[in-house]
Amino acid sequence: MAESSGSRGHNSYAITSGATSGLKINLHPLPILNISDHQTRARLTTPDAPKLIGALLGTQTNREVSIVNSFELIYGGTANDGDVEMVESSAGAGSTSTWGKFSLNSEFLETRKDQFKQVFPALDIIGWYSVGSEPNADDVALHQQFTSLIDTPVFLLFDPTPSSAQEIAELPIKVYEAALAELGKESEAEGKFVELEFEIETGEAERIAVDGVSRGGIGSGGDENAIGSLTTQRNAIRMLYERVLVLLRYITAVMDKTSKPDHTVLRQIASLVATLPTIDAPEFKDELSTEYTDVQLTNYLSSLTKQLNALSDVGL
Repeated sequence: MAESSGSRGHNSYAITSGATSGLKINLHPLPILNISDHQTRARLTTPDAPKLIGALLGTQTNREVSIVNSFELIYGGTANDGDVEMVESSAGAGSTSTWGKFSLNSEFLETRKDQFKQVFPALDIIGWYSVGSEPNADDVALHQQFTSLIDTPVFLLFDPTPSSAQEIAELPIKVYEAALAELGKESEAEGKFVELEFEIETGEAERIAVDGVSRGGIGSGGDENAIGSLTTQRNAIRMLYERVLVLLRYITAVMDKTSKPDHTVLRQIASLVATLPTIDAPEFKDELSTEYTDVQLTNYLSSLTKQLNALSDVGL
């Protein structure tokens, strides 16, 4: 099914018709989820970030382009606009391409590309993405930077705040490429994007994963089963607590001589207490120590993995 977003009105950097390279775009679900996650995290952690960008990974066979994966990129402000700098950009101290307001860290881009190449050798960088409602001058400048690194990159624009009913009903994504100049119309195509149609393509594994994500929210079957199990356990523990209170009141009354002792009941209580495990047993302490050590080791390994990933991001 072909997807194409409607326009919010006239935009001087996007033209509705013009010469294109005739690319056929197939968009997979994973980059959509990655970009949405990137935008959500940035909104919560760095709401003042001026722009979010990332690279698109995929394959190209003749005129057919498949966008399969993506990763985030960092940038800084140029000498002409030094106040523009993402928090993340401090991690990348490498070379930058400096057209326009934003400077793309090309060294970080190459490092991340090599890392992904080791895991996904068939995937190459085929374009980039950003977040916004319409292309603007910054997008044109960034696209020029990517053009110097990649042949004919595609540009994916994710709109996190669709306004009209039609935009809300559609996938809030547009795919562009640089407009090609037609004979006699070079000035019209310069610095412009032309929108491309795209199709959503999913494999069996992707359909299963997306279905699992969609079912993972509040009110899903897994949550209902867990809530039902916890409710049953709570009711059982509450009933046990009430029965223990009855026994405790009876024993207290016998000791205070306000109630006559029933030796049969007392023997049953003594038998019940004798069957309970003692927490002072060496086996119990050894098992508790083992479980504590396992939990601490798991936390340590998780922290170590995060630190190694952070070091990998900065190229160490």
